[in-house]
Amino acid sequence: MRYAVLGSGSCGNSYIFKTASSSFVVDNGYSFAEFRRRAEAFGFDISAIKYIFLTHIHSDHLKGVETLSNRLGIPVITAEDLDVSGYIKKGFFKQVGITPGQAYNLDDFSFTVFPTFHDAPNSVGYSFFYDGNRCTIITDTGKTSPQMKELADKSDVLFLESNYCPDLLKKGPYPVWLQKRILSEYGHLSNFDALEFLKSLDCTRCRKVYLCHISDKNNTPQRVQEVFDSAPIKNIEYIICKRGIPVMGEE
Repeated sequence: MRYAVLGSGSCGNSYIFKTASSSFVVDNGYSFAEFRRRAEAFGFDISAIKYIFLTHIHSDHLKGVETLSNRLGIPVITAEDLDVSGYIKKGFFKQVGITPGQAYNLDDFSFTVFPTFHDAPNSVGYSFFYDGNRCTIITDTGKTSPQMKELADKSDVLFLESNYCPDLLKKGPYPVWLQKRILSEYGHLSNFDALEFLKSLDCTRCRKVYLCHISDKNNTPQRVQEVFDSAPIKNIEYIICKRGIPVMGEE
């Protein structure tokens, strides 16, 4: 499986994956032209994309999904009860609702969808399995769950939110109400939350952790590095996804 974080952070989020017979995208917070530029820079053929998976309706994840779906004529997979009518202009090419907690098969890969804890309706995350490898995306959640832990324990690659540094958030420009939103169990994971989650895993399988959705106001790559250097977990490679900068990988 080839994959890339095409962008991560409040400026836009998108992931792309390619198996032997299928390509799919998780979220798209970019214009069609910018998405294509980023994908093609890593050698992905966007005409081969067959599915878009949507985690939630915040604009940094949703903004470019409608256009991508209609331009490529491909379905958008969402939580079954997600109503996007108030957030997009005309509608997706097709919307397919799926049930959190269930596993599904598509083409040559399978996936599990799980609920996340975020201030957006029907917010979910995804875990993909292909050719003996599992990749799981856990971002935009104020807390973790036993199901997230179970899937992360089975994953070879983990995309994990490390959104904010509590000290920078407290001293930063955000008003108190917004700070409380971020700190709440329906907000985001801090650097320390992400580290504690990883420490709770048995970490016998996971080889790579992509630290994602890093805030440009309340965090820095240096702060993330310091936290994970303070208690490194053996045999795991940490990749810090700097705001908006694409990163490629392969399993």
